[in-house]
Amino acid sequence: MFNKIKNLTSLIGSTFSRSRVRTGNEFLLRENDFGTIHVEAEVVRRIVERVQINGVHEIKNIVVDVPSDNEPLKIKLNLIITQDYSAPTVGANLRDAIKEHLLEFLSIKDALFDIRVTQINKKLPETKRRQLK
Repeated sequence: MFNKIKNLTSLIGSTFSRSRVRTGNEFLLRENDFGTIHVEAEVVRRIVERVQINGVHEIKNIVVDVPSDNEPLKIKLNLIITQDYSAPTVGANLRDAIKEHLLEFLSIKDALFDIRVTQINKKLPETKRRQLK
């Protein structure tokens, strides 16, 4: 019974909280006369995961640091690019695409990026296939 009351109090306390940052992974996106909109860092991470750019083989280890009063949103990620692509160009294109998606879906204009190219994926040699007659 005490657990139910404790859960209810934490729910009510979280619901009516007016703080700028509510939990470690949630931040205030918008506040107006009608209420507030909070966003989980997981939502930003999933948006970053789904961005597709030529030359990107895989995006790994995405870390989203929630913004504070003095700091904007920070996104850190490791990148595996395909062979024959320039790492700075792919990184810049990915950063621009992520910024565009964040602006479109969440209206987030400012974000800092730490993109590290950790591997270049080699093209596998094409194997000869036997033709059946």
